[in-house]
Amino acid sequence: MSIAEKKQYFNLFPWLVEPFENLVNHQIPNSLIISGQKDIGKFQFGFELCKFLLCESSSSKPCESCEACNWVKNGNHPDLFLVVPQNLKHILPFEMEDQKSSEDSEEKKLSKFIRIDQIRNIVSSNELGSYRGGKRVVLIYPAESMQTEAANCLLKTLEEPSINLFIILITHHKEKLLPTIRSRCQVFNVPKPSMNISVDWLSQQLNNKYTRENIEHRFALHSGAPLKVLSSIEENTVDQSKIIEELSKFEKVNPNKIIDLLSDFSLSDILNCTLKWTIDINLQLFGQGAKFFPEYQSQISSHCKSLNKIDVQNFLSTLNNDMKLVNHPLFPKVQLEATIVRYKNLF
Repeated sequence: MSIAEKKQYFNLFPWLVEPFENLVNHQIPNSLIISGQKDIGKFQFGFELCKFLLCESSSSKPCESCEACNWVKNGNHPDLFLVVPQNLKHILPFEMEDQKSSEDSEEKKLSKFIRIDQIRNIVSSNELGSYRGGKRVVLIYPAESMQTEAANCLLKTLEEPSINLFIILITHHKEKLLPTIRSRCQVFNVPKPSMNISVDWLSQQLNNKYTRENIEHRFALHSGAPLKVLSSIEENTVDQSKIIEELSKFEKVNPNKIIDLLSDFSLSDILNCTLKWTIDINLQLFGQGAKFFPEYQSQISSHCKSLNKIDVQNFLSTLNNDMKLVNHPLFPKVQLEATIVRYKNLF
């Protein structure tokens, strides 16, 4: 059965269908970490897994029609618990009770972290047992956003797992989870999306307004994250071609012209673009192709033969430090000028 044929059975992005089937065709562990890069649809993947676990159909799951599936659709399944930071509650397919009740302060509304009271709520709820007499499912996203106290609170539940309780942790950075949590969970790594499948899907979403080559370039620019490509286009994220036009002058780059671009771009845009451009230069020095700007491969190749690898890597280190200060109110234009002068002096 082809990917296109399988899609009718799952509310998944096409590049997630095969990994999903690989997971559900085996016994699903009670404590599971779903890991993978950002912006490839892991939350949707995890939510579909919740539906699969709670579905009461004896055949195709999730069936989308049984009582349990209807409860999930309506956001009132008593054995489903979705936990996200307050600043991500907009991604939930419905509003959870614990999300409503915790909106008692501006700090909590803007919180980027999963707090201990959110974890305590689900732990205490699950101590009462299943309302349906079947499975109970907890999804936590992103798991690395749990505050230390929250993670330790969850750890107690993981140490004494219940047969019918499934805890799904979705993470962009599994290395940031407590080692004690990682050791008590099985890890399922969601593979990077296929370029062909992703570009096909993006072309459809964009009504074929962009050439395949253009979409492939954007796919590479955003590290193979289809949802990031789509959001960058839909939100009219800045076109970096003007920045690259200047950087691609290499030793002839004019720092003042880069500074002038601050009228159209944020400092973060310029530094981030410079960082990716320099990474492509560094990759060329080690005999690898450009990752972010493949359309400039030949230009990069012709200008990089005499570069010193150590100098380029030192410059990359400096750029990374600059990126950490990008939102600092005292980061001056002169600092940007110094960065571009250092770039110019590489050649």
